[in-house]
Amino acid sequence: MKKTHLLSALVVTVLIAAVGPAFAQQPLAAGQSSQTWMDRPEMTGDWFRARPILSDHGLDVFGAYSAEVWGNTTGGLKTGTVYTGLLNFGANLDLDKAVGWEGATISTNWLWISGRDASADLVGNFLTISNIAGFATLRLLELWFEQKLLDDRLALRIGQLAADSEFTISDYGALFLNATFGWPPFASLNMPEGGPGYPMGTLGAHVSLEPVDWLKIQSAVFQGDVFAQNVNRHGFRWRLNAETGYTFMNEVRVHWNHRDDESGLPGQLKAGVWAQSGRYANPLADSTSSGNYGFYAILDQLLYREPSPSTPGDGKSAIDPKSAKSLKTPAAVEKNNEGLGFFGRVAFTPADRNFNNFYFDTGLTYKGLLPTRNNDTVGIAFAYAQISNGARSSLAADGANPIGAEMVLEFTYQAQISPALSIQPDLQYIINPGCNSNLGNALVIGARASVTF
Repeated sequence: MKKTHLLSALVVTVLIAAVGPAFAQQPLAAGQSSQTWMDRPEMTGDWFRARPILSDHGLDVFGAYSAEVWGNTTGGLKTGTVYTGLLNFGANLDLDKAVGWEGATISTNWLWISGRDASADLVGNFLTISNIAGFATLRLLELWFEQKLLDDRLALRIGQLAADSEFTISDYGALFLNATFGWPPFASLNMPEGGPGYPMGTLGAHVSLEPVDWLKIQSAVFQGDVFAQNVNRHGFRWRLNAETGYTFMNEVRVHWNHRDDESGLPGQLKAGVWAQSGRYANPLADSTSSGNYGFYAILDQLLYREPSPSTPGDGKSAIDPKSAKSLKTPAAVEKNNEGLGFFGRVAFTPADRNFNNFYFDTGLTYKGLLPTRNNDTVGIAFAYAQISNGARSSLAADGANPIGAEMVLEFTYQAQISPALSIQPDLQYIINPGCNSNLGNALVIGARASVTF
């Protein structure tokens, strides 16, 4: 694809993001149904009432497609453009609604990945530019059974699982398109074949406990080696034994101001540790190693909340004592979800057996920054991935001129055109691609269109 094609795609994207919502937000004529395609939560509607009927019987079917164009304008391996696509689909079956089995759920999630990886083809960096890139194939990501107990405070899940659906993730960081802000390099670069994160799920078991409203404790065990994407092509390569070992994930989450009767700014702190048993290929040498581990912490915090129509200018909701049932039962607070959010993550792993031994990222997001664009979100984020001395030696042996760390600065704007359609222009500046000074810093421009059907 030529540069002119990329520029044309970006121009069309910007025009849709700027002009499309203006038409979507026109008032409805008298008697006009609100369920136009611009109002639907899914682009294909309710399937002539089939979708709500299925949902009433416990079956919810979902699907979404994301299409991206990425162009490297300078630096990296070469300039050029690539296309990346992902069809994500699956179903959830509520067994309580279906057969009266209280607290039980079956879920499955499949991926159809297409196109190319901008990092591998154009830039040569570790912090992957697109979080949907992967080996082009149809693959099972997750297929699990879950049982909830003790008024849903205890949950047990078993089957094919992906760790990044529950562990290591920042809520505010999920806005960004670079994969480092999702399944991070302290896992993807250090665990065998990238570990049990997108696009690779594997056999596992997960347990979570919420003893009180503000605390969640969770642990999981996964198959230790998920195998390479071009080897485990469809997600069914299962092998549980002591030789390949197991991956253990453990995380504690404390959150505050999340209840309806709390008027403060919500936030959460996560602290986790992962461990690896068995023998696996050492990324720093032409040999195998045994055992690995790492630690991480994540902070998500809303720094400012825009006042809601019934909220005073100080950002705190007023509670009328007369409207409350008693002084011990506060009235519910009407909360606005627009405002400024902050996230930060930090991780450490042993330098003697890991490629990435220190990691840090941080960023800011703002939902509803522009007038009349209350559902749009803008964000800026930065990530720093330091490589170990052993990794530098390994890179030097491969002919690179190693540098101590790779970094990425990302700026993004997610325009919510309708409940089912979003457009997200994105800019990334890759510093020290591949930790190799032979490669110049890269400026990558792209855009994603996502539709839920």
